[in-house]
Amino acid sequence: MDGEGTVEAPLALVEVAHLSDTGRVRHHNEDRSLASADLLAVADGMGGAKAGEVAAQVAVDSVARLGAAASADDVRAAIERANRAIRRMARDDADKSGMGTTMTAAILRDGRLDIVHVGDSRAYLWRGSTLSQITEDHSVVAELVRRGSITPEEAEHHPHRNVITRALGAEAEVTPDVMSTDLLEGDVVLVCSDGLSSYVSEAAIAEVLGASATLAEAARSLVKRANDAGGVDNVTVVLGRVGVRAPHASGDTVEAPILAGRDGHAPPTGEMRVLGGVHGHAGAERAGSGPAPPPKVLERAGRRRSRAVPVLVGTLVLLAVVVGGVAWVASRTYTVDAGSGGTVLVSHGLPVSLLGRDLSVDWQDTGVRVDAVEAGDPGALSSAARGQGEAVELAAGLVWRYGLGAAPDVSAPPAPTPTPTPATPETTPRTTTAP
Repeated sequence: MDGEGTVEAPLALVEVAHLSDTGRVRHHNEDRSLASADLLAVADGMGGAKAGEVAAQVAVDSVARLGAAASADDVRAAIERANRAIRRMARDDADKSGMGTTMTAAILRDGRLDIVHVGDSRAYLWRGSTLSQITEDHSVVAELVRRGSITPEEAEHHPHRNVITRALGAEAEVTPDVMSTDLLEGDVVLVCSDGLSSYVSEAAIAEVLGASATLAEAARSLVKRANDAGGVDNVTVVLGRVGVRAPHASGDTVEAPILAGRDGHAPPTGEMRVLGGVHGHAGAERAGSGPAPPPKVLERAGRRRSRAVPVLVGTLVLLAVVVGGVAWVASRTYTVDAGSGGTVLVSHGLPVSLLGRDLSVDWQDTGVRVDAVEAGDPGALSSAARGQGEAVELAAGLVWRYGLGAAPDVSAPPAPTPTPTPATPETTPRTTTAP
């Protein structure tokens, strides 16, 4: 069998692992990842009020919907659809304004690896003991390095090393880079967010991959190294080992044990899926160590927590929403009904009691006798909820019809009698004739 597999047993991802961690500084994780038997992806969200994770999830979901046997063109189209969806959501919701995400997806097909890439989440290929970066960052410092303005070593500490020049959500159109490379049995593909690549050197990553018996172990070690370097960013690692999948591999699912994380806490973990197949170099048996564990996938899930806390928090949130909703409705509700003093009363609030407390208050007593209204218009008074304008209009009509002793005289007053004007004395000049 040659290094690229055979027609009967083509190369495939025989072991997959992915792990994501919030880190030691951030309060929530904006990274999202995807790992399947033929597709690995990482999206690193940014911007908005906790909206980075929304953008990242949109990108991952768009690619995940492609299913098996997706091509690089399929993934590129999915990324373009995600870009439009993210921009539409940001336009419609002010809290999501400015959100965006990187997206790097690796597709294994016909013994080749295709990478579709936007942003600074990286894809690496580990072969033997050598780690090679496949993608080129879409960032300010990467462009400066390409131009020769700074060295790669200077880029590692450049103040603008996290400023990216291309992302989903940034522009109306996004242009992913697409690159391809041939694969060999035993290769390991690594896709990661910059929470790993910015704080763990390539030499250290290669060291971990060479020393780990399984990719799950390698994922845990890489995340730990990123956190030991400060943990100032979310860190996500997705790994896939290339091999010849055994014909009997079933892909059955088994439960994973809880693994102790830093400070004794359990790291994000979930179920493991046995993909079947063979190990590459990193999975080789070591003298005295016994057989290596079977290939597994460590799928990301939330940290294990007591269920009582989320239930309590959810109950309190629901109660707050209900109370707030009742208060909002009550503030806009008025009733026009019979008061205790026998007059028509306008009340403000809901005409109900809650925990022994009346939710309405007397707003205005019209002074109109209830018996007079009921005699003339039996259906006018009720506890029906009304808006303020409607309640005021009804109350004013009742005052006009039943609250006045006699209807006011609104006829025009008689015209005033004209006063005689005194006669004006004659002022015509007389003509005098000279004698």
